[in-house]
Amino acid sequence: MFNQFVKLVKQTYERTSMSPGDACGAIAAQSIGEPATQMTLKTFHFAGVASMNVTLGMPRITEIINAVEFISTPIISAKLQNEDSAISARIIKAQIEKTELGDIAEYIKEVYTKNGCYLAVKIDLEAIKDLHLGVSMQSIQQSIIKGKLKLKEKHVLIKSDNKIHIEPYDESREKMYFEMQKLKNKLPRVSIKGINTIVRAVISKKKKNENKHKLFVEGYGLNKVMLTPGIDFKKTKTNSIIETWKVLGIEAARQKIINELKFNMGEYGMHIDERHMSVLADVMTSKGAVLGIQRFGISKMKASPLMLASFEKTADHLYESAIQCKKDAI
Repeated sequence: MFNQFVKLVKQTYERTSMSPGDACGAIAAQSIGEPATQMTLKTFHFAGVASMNVTLGMPRITEIINAVEFISTPIISAKLQNEDSAISARIIKAQIEKTELGDIAEYIKEVYTKNGCYLAVKIDLEAIKDLHLGVSMQSIQQSIIKGKLKLKEKHVLIKSDNKIHIEPYDESREKMYFEMQKLKNKLPRVSIKGINTIVRAVISKKKKNENKHKLFVEGYGLNKVMLTPGIDFKKTKTNSIIETWKVLGIEAARQKIINELKFNMGEYGMHIDERHMSVLADVMTSKGAVLGIQRFGISKMKASPLMLASFEKTADHLYESAIQCKKDAI
């Protein structure tokens, strides 16, 4: 009985393994492409990840295979070192999520006097405390100076423990009013805390009844999120393949392509053999960079002339190869 079992396993293995020279690329393309056509009528988004929409279905597969740099819904899932504490999660969220001056200011109003004019900003100290921001009046002052408003230290003055006066940098009487309006429009958008490339962060419980917390961050900035104190950098990942490559290297990007394809297909209850996906991932990353399976990516692969010609712009590639006397090992 055991011998029969071993014989059966051997036969199954030999039947599924490919002989050298087989068109594994064509089979991989069919195996991924055929189930993907079943997705077109399904939804693009699902609200499973902590009230955030994640692009799924055909649009997501197109993003993965074309190696799109700026994807429609970039999400970083960060594991917290202290998963049990909700307060700890809120403090880390405040470090990451971008907070603007408009979020913590009670008012920003214009004041005109016979000696000149300024903008009076009153800071809501209760809001800073509730949001666990940990910013001081000095750090807010420095953020305003660095905020691309052409202001210097002499223009931004701390008047009390919650008030700041901001004078326009152009003091000529003709332009003063317009400078005041320009400053009033731009000031609420000055970043006070957090990472500029992050849109928002959401705290989510791993399971409904469990008291373990996780952080989902919308936007780019994997490197900065990983370096934030309180984040377990080993288990923090993003769904952007290009950012994974730039931060963690080409091997991580290769695995990310396979994982993203598997996750995307899994959402629709489809199973594809991992070997087909690894063939695709190998082709996309074999040159040490993530190259998409589209006109520009394929031409950068500098592969065999016939492979280039069989994809797009056939005549151009054959003409180019003939001029440069290229050889094809086929």
